[in-house]
Amino acid sequence: MAASTRWEVLLAALVLGIGALVLGLPWALYALGLQAVEGRPEPPQRIAALAVQQQVWQRAGSAGPPEAVALDPVTYLLSASVQARPPDIVAFAWRVASDHSREHLQRDAGPLRRHLAGAALTIWLTRHWSVEQLLTRVAELERPVS
Repeated sequence: MAASTRWEVLLAALVLGIGALVLGLPWALYALGLQAVEGRPEPPQRIAALAVQQQVWQRAGSAGPPEAVALDPVTYLLSASVQARPPDIVAFAWRVASDHSREHLQRDAGPLRRHLAGAALTIWLTRHWSVEQLLTRVAELERPVS
């Protein structure tokens, strides 16, 4: 094998290895985070009226119509690394994830694992729940306990 061919193969292997690390590590952290949470939240049985959803959306300071965004671990980490503002719906998914984690997080989870679980569950919610389901659940969480 010629020296230039060897360098090309080495460079290609290095690029592929870095690519696998950049794309694979976030998905591995996502899986690890989901393992720390027992079960997944169940979506609301009934969807709140559109007016209620709109009130929840506006009370949070969100502008425009609610938009669905399906996050993935790679873009979630990249947006955090450049400190880009996440889509508004992420705050609602985080609120639902936090509520679920309070009761279903493994007891031995340390602070880092807790944060990882919250982020993973937030990503999971944006991928599996609709905007209407997220806003309905947040409306339920905001109701005063009687």
